[in-house]
Amino acid sequence: MNIKKASQIKWAFWTLFAFTWFFSGYVIAQPLEDINLLTDTDKVIATIRLSGTVNNVRHFPAKKGALLEILLDILPDGSAYEEWIDNEVRKSPPSSLIPSFTVKTNLKKIQPKLIITFSREAAYTVSKGTDGRSIVVSIKIDQAVPGPEIELPYLPEVKPLSSRESILPSSPDIASRKSDADTNKQAYELMQFGRKNLAGFYNLTAIDTFNKLLLLPHNDYTQDAQEWVGVARERAGQLDKAKLEYELYLKLYKRGAGAERVKNRLSKLGTKPSQPSVLLERPRARSQEKQTQAFGSLSMNYYNGASKVDTVSTFGNTLNQSTFSALDQSALITSVDATERFISEEFDNRIVFRDTAYSNFLPGQTSKNRLNSAYLDIKNKLSDYSARLGRQNSSGKGVLGRFDGATVGFSATPSIRINAVAGQLSDYTIGSKPVFYGASMDMGPVTFYAINQTIDDLLDRKAIGTEIHYFQPTQTAFALLDYDTSYSTINTAMFQGTLSSSSERTYNLLLDHRKSPYISTRNALYGSTTISLADLLLIMSETELRTLAAARTGSTNLVQLGVSQQISEKWQVGGDIRTSNFEGLPASGTTTVEGIIPETPSSGNEWATSFQLSGNNLYSSRDVSVFNLSYIISPTYKGQSFYVYSHGMLTEKWSMDASLQLYRQETDLGTTMSRIMPSLRSSYQMRQQLSFEVEAGIELSHSESSLESSETKRQFFSLGFRWDF
Repeated sequence: MNIKKASQIKWAFWTLFAFTWFFSGYVIAQPLEDINLLTDTDKVIATIRLSGTVNNVRHFPAKKGALLEILLDILPDGSAYEEWIDNEVRKSPPSSLIPSFTVKTNLKKIQPKLIITFSREAAYTVSKGTDGRSIVVSIKIDQAVPGPEIELPYLPEVKPLSSRESILPSSPDIASRKSDADTNKQAYELMQFGRKNLAGFYNLTAIDTFNKLLLLPHNDYTQDAQEWVGVARERAGQLDKAKLEYELYLKLYKRGAGAERVKNRLSKLGTKPSQPSVLLERPRARSQEKQTQAFGSLSMNYYNGASKVDTVSTFGNTLNQSTFSALDQSALITSVDATERFISEEFDNRIVFRDTAYSNFLPGQTSKNRLNSAYLDIKNKLSDYSARLGRQNSSGKGVLGRFDGATVGFSATPSIRINAVAGQLSDYTIGSKPVFYGASMDMGPVTFYAINQTIDDLLDRKAIGTEIHYFQPTQTAFALLDYDTSYSTINTAMFQGTLSSSSERTYNLLLDHRKSPYISTRNALYGSTTISLADLLLIMSETELRTLAAARTGSTNLVQLGVSQQISEKWQVGGDIRTSNFEGLPASGTTTVEGIIPETPSSGNEWATSFQLSGNNLYSSRDVSVFNLSYIISPTYKGQSFYVYSHGMLTEKWSMDASLQLYRQETDLGTTMSRIMPSLRSSYQMRQQLSFEVEAGIELSHSESSLESSETKRQFFSLGFRWDF
């Protein structure tokens, strides 16, 4: 994109930001928060970050394809509810190493999913992210990309301390041996940090890191650092300095595999231009080069729905018939996503703006606008500090929802990072908005945090917690514990884990216990006739207010176990078993102001089992079909559902989605309900940056009890477009 066009887009969208900031409301949210790319060895790691907590159930095709579907469970997060808009599309950041791709949400109630469409077939692996809010897709680098950069080794191999045989001279002195071990540990951390920066093409940071390692007393990693400081300088375009580093290596270490590698690189230095042309395709790998990128999208979708209900009821010996028809939906949803990125060897900064406007055309209904994100993101790659200022989504660490404020962080050591956050929640629009501040410390895979939140000068929430992340190619785990010290209760205790075997079988486990909503003093307002805690304090003490809040906070429990098995190149089977319950609430309140809420009994255990058969490339090179059968049983009802869905490419630019949902339910009161809903959706890519979409469907429902029966017919359609720039 040229500079003039980027500038025009920048001023247009930041003018739009200034207008929508004052009219941002609450109701809808964009589920796709961000897509980030990081180069590592022979793959590019794409992290798809979502605006809420999810559980990655399964994906298919398993290893490669031009179309990838990731099935998700959207977990309740206990904070203010934000309805995720459906059919949101986000385009991947520019990269010359992998096929470009788009990520699209399909949030049908039967099975929410992400649909990833690559510009050409790609090989990949899929796993959960390390924060419970993201999905990681590791995409194999296209080896057809030409240029001398590919000839360079990608990353050093950093072996664990326990697996390396020390080259240090033995010493009978215990203190000396302890000093040697400390040096090795420090060198190991620096080696890991250097590897991380080479992976991100932060070459100057890598050079600085390896030089720090070389200043340490001779240790197990000195030889490797001498080799890789040369590689880092070569990548940064400092060819003369790289030559000196390689020559020094060969003087110190004349034999071995490392010496052969260094000789080979040294012999090729003379054939390289001072500014390799291939690096023009990889701005992050260019030394001292500053670049500006502007990209994003604009989409508009109109939704229309009309219902007709025919009811027959019996009262005494009289038969009554009635018909009701109405237009129940007429709305336009407009979404804007704009990013301007400033890149240099030292900084990687971004300005981000994301907004969703909901225009309701029904009589008597109001329109809404939701400013999802508007922030400045600063990252210094040399000093390793970062800051984000403005409206942003929670990144965990005790923050419960979207907020206006600031997050900052810096690396105290290669393995320890200190973070701080402060702001005001933007998810609450009725009454006062809570303000908070907190701090956290990342120690490798473990994070500890503490947070304090107030509302109207009252303590609203005070909590400590920890997040534990574990990531391996075949095993992932994420654990979260949030404990409110002021109410002396657990807010959230969650564990997500996956395990993949060599037989292409994957197991998935979710354990979740949480307060719903999160325990906080403002929960006392549920059921009251006021929106102010100050009004409640006129009739009760602060202690009584907190007791009322605790009485109006419930607890939910969820356990889910799933397994999927690839049975052939085209077919995958899977199944899940799930149980959940709501623990119930006691009666609360004695006056009209605080509200009188009767006792809410426990829901009892609800059990659900499902079986799924998935196929890909059945009738074209880009198609996916899903067959799902589910059975639900609870203390109050039983339900059965069948769902079939198919997505395919009719031509290179024209895709078609077809789905059919069948559902039947019986309650313990003798009421039966059945529903059938077929729908059809079509998308057309008119140009590379412009696409159109239309969807239509019908929902037919029948319910019957001993006294009444009804027939409902609802017709709906939507149409829209998306422009990527």
